[in-house]
Amino acid sequence: MTQLDRRRFEALAGYTRHPAITLLTRELDWFSDPGERVLGTLVWDRIDDDYGWAVFGRDAVDRFRAIQANTSYSTARGAYDALMQAMAQNATKPDEAFHQGDETGAAVDFFVPVIDDDRFHPAFRMLLEDRRYSPAREIISAMMRYHEDVDGNFVQKFQAAGWDALLWELYLFATFNELGFVRVGQGPTPDFVLRGNQGSLAIEATSVNPSSAGPNAVPEDPQAFKAYLENYVPIRLSTALRSKLNHRPPYWEQAGAEGIPFCIAVQDFHLQGSMRYLTSAATEYVFGVRHWIEGGERKIAKIGMHRHGKKRAQSGFFELAGAENVSAVLINPQGTITKFNRLGIAAGFGDPRVKMVRMGMKRNDNNSQAPFPTPFEEEVGPKSTETWVEGMVVLHNPNARIPLNPDLIPGAAHEFLQEDGSIMSLLPDFHPFLSQSIVTLEDEDKPEMANLHE
Repeated sequence: MTQLDRRRFEALAGYTRHPAITLLTRELDWFSDPGERVLGTLVWDRIDDDYGWAVFGRDAVDRFRAIQANTSYSTARGAYDALMQAMAQNATKPDEAFHQGDETGAAVDFFVPVIDDDRFHPAFRMLLEDRRYSPAREIISAMMRYHEDVDGNFVQKFQAAGWDALLWELYLFATFNELGFVRVGQGPTPDFVLRGNQGSLAIEATSVNPSSAGPNAVPEDPQAFKAYLENYVPIRLSTALRSKLNHRPPYWEQAGAEGIPFCIAVQDFHLQGSMRYLTSAATEYVFGVRHWIEGGERKIAKIGMHRHGKKRAQSGFFELAGAENVSAVLINPQGTITKFNRLGIAAGFGDPRVKMVRMGMKRNDNNSQAPFPTPFEEEVGPKSTETWVEGMVVLHNPNARIPLNPDLIPGAAHEFLQEDGSIMSLLPDFHPFLSQSIVTLEDEDKPEMANLHE
């Protein structure tokens, strides 16, 4: 039996953990047999101050579930020795011995083609064929076993035109599992009704998608870029967010979502790399205020209306009728396939020849002398500290009927509009403002390289 990195255990079996168990026990170490058919955890009992263990095997739909456990060992060594023995015994059993009899349906596999390959989304094809993305593919393969396809057509859409929106849903699924939430409820709306040890919340996911009527690239001309960022992107965000606000029946009235914070999580996929500009555009649009520096002084003004060509959108999403039912808008410019690739590498997935360097700018607001973004750079690997929630920005509705407690989403940046139009930020120790990753496949003959912006 070998020791297993926690991040790899989380990717393989973390989705089977109920949040309440963390109130009773603390996991000390993780293990696997050589083929990762059998996993194990060593735990400390918070209540009885003793030790225990659990062994996990794949059920009939390939989900790791507990197959054996024991408690009340007076020492960690005693529990460890018993765990090693139990894992060795279970490793000799056939796969069917781990099946639990309550599974329904077949194992989920996002990567078995269910549509003609000429309909594949280019990014899905890249995930299938490009070895540089093998870490992302493998970490998604581990995750997909636990994803609930409430609509019944997730795989078809994931392989075709729905790729972007459903990758965003997968990102949210991974993030809120990492934060200790369990998905509850049976209905298809909203996308996530979540319960954790600190409380509950509901989330509906949406995205800004490509449009044949819009620009086909981010403008390079400074004035055109200013108009794009201050008006075009907010107008596109307005369309996506208002469609969720005006949905009937309202999401916040659905079974399980009543009486808890309701959030809309939006990602911007309308152009390649467009999510790099999402934070500033979304912040201005939802709060309806603009900040800038003029003559060395900070200026604040109400926006009123976004105009771009013949398109119009009222600014200030949180001031719209009915918007008091939306507790917050969630965004994460980092929530892309590149994050899946980085976290896959960190957890030991994919072709071992894949190497990645991440660089970018991080927020430095807490430095009163120089509160400006500063550069960072890291080699992605076992020492990486990136999490799923890293990069998330929570824009809190000042008019919310049910305010969202920021403690429900630790590790995110939380933004609060103040009465004078200023914005108060609660930041984690590290928050990337933007980043890009350079990924290389180290072949003997010639390395393959890609520069991936977020």
